[in-house]
Amino acid sequence: MGVTVKKTGGGRAEITWDPQADDPYGHIAKLIETEHLAYVLEAIGGRSFEEREATEDQALGAARRTSEVSRLLDRLTATQTVELRERYGLGWKKLADAVRGTPDAQSSIRRKYQSGLRYLGRTDSGPTES
Repeated sequence: MGVTVKKTGGGRAEITWDPQADDPYGHIAKLIETEHLAYVLEAIGGRSFEEREATEDQALGAARRTSEVSRLLDRLTATQTVELRERYGLGWKKLADAVRGTPDAQSSIRRKYQSGLRYLGRTDSGPTES
């Protein structure tokens, strides 16, 4: 993996990546430049808006940024699902276990695969076995 996160201690970390090789679409750079990454990390940290003493506008902005990142990750997960299925020939159970955390989520992973095809601008269904 080209992107590295190095814990430097004391609640600090250093993120490094090659913009051309690791971020050709500029997603990482945009997340940092627009402070979306900071908002996501703050949300993951679990502090409520009340604990952060956020104003209504700040809370709405944080929720919007976190939601935008969530949609980006959902699109990326969908396209990764297509690639996993087509490049490695993975069956639905194995995909469901890897992506959803349970092999019983096959219906969900098939929908994720179909979403990935749409994001990629494709209508074909690819391999259908397994």
